[in-house]
Amino acid sequence: MDVHYWDLPVHDHDNQSKRVVVGITPEADLAHLWSLVLHAANIDHGLHHGAAGWQLMVAEESCSRAVEELRLFTEENHNWPPEREGRSDREDIVEKSPPVLPVIGGLIVFYAITGGWGETNSHWFVSGALDRARVMSDGEWWRLITALTLHADSVHLLGNIFFGGLLVYALCRHLGSGIAWFSVLLTAVLANAINVFFHDDLYRSVGFSTAVFGMVGILSGMRLRRIGGWQEMLLALGSAASLLALMGSSGERTDLGAHFWGVGVGLLVGMILAALGFAGKRVLAPVGQWLLFFGSLSMVFGCWLYALYFPLGQALK
Repeated sequence: MDVHYWDLPVHDHDNQSKRVVVGITPEADLAHLWSLVLHAANIDHGLHHGAAGWQLMVAEESCSRAVEELRLFTEENHNWPPEREGRSDREDIVEKSPPVLPVIGGLIVFYAITGGWGETNSHWFVSGALDRARVMSDGEWWRLITALTLHADSVHLLGNIFFGGLLVYALCRHLGSGIAWFSVLLTAVLANAINVFFHDDLYRSVGFSTAVFGMVGILSGMRLRRIGGWQEMLLALGSAASLLALMGSSGERTDLGAHFWGVGVGLLVGMILAALGFAGKRVLAPVGQWLLFFGSLSMVFGCWLYALYFPLGQALK
């Protein structure tokens, strides 16, 4: 069977059969797709391109059959092409300027106020350092958070803000600022709590590095949950282990337990976030993200107020 291309509508003078239009479209690709459908149904037809667009014409006696074939084809391919796997109606996360620098800058300013851990009897470290005996025996739970904002010296501070800034920026792009910072804070607190549990009463610690390694774990956990195949899983786990070995397994005052538990808890949190569909999707409106972000900051400020004034209130009783 041939497909004919006419410049003008014509009649078939051999059998005096009138050609009628069964479809009009401005799209050449669609017109040729219709032609393929009728070709598969063995219906003689022709295409005419004019001012109205592409016209599909068949013999008058084939009109009903041709229209039915086109209708069936349209119904069967209504949802074609299918959506890509993993896509949803939720909007992709695109944060061009996540609030990373203000928080990192805040850590630098706070270090300028508190100084390093070598400061003799600094009330900041007395009130806010992670002290196992104070947490377990006296119930001073706020130290799990306040210790994250203190640093032993400028070297540890610079390392944490450099790597932490890069990692949290990536998290904010994947999760949105609110969910990202809340997840980092939650991961660091849980890692500190586990680490405290496995030490004796002499254990004390400060630093943001627990949160930094928590970010490493979260990013690796989200990758583990999204990808398939044991090779890709080993790659994600190997990346986390390599960063742990590179950044946090040696050096003076290195708290290997905090780094290890940061990665471990982060892996679990990252997998949960990916399983819930948070990674790469806007599950919160921008207002919700900002509220969660400021809520996380408020938790840190609140813990410091509690750390500084709760002991004073207890002493005055």
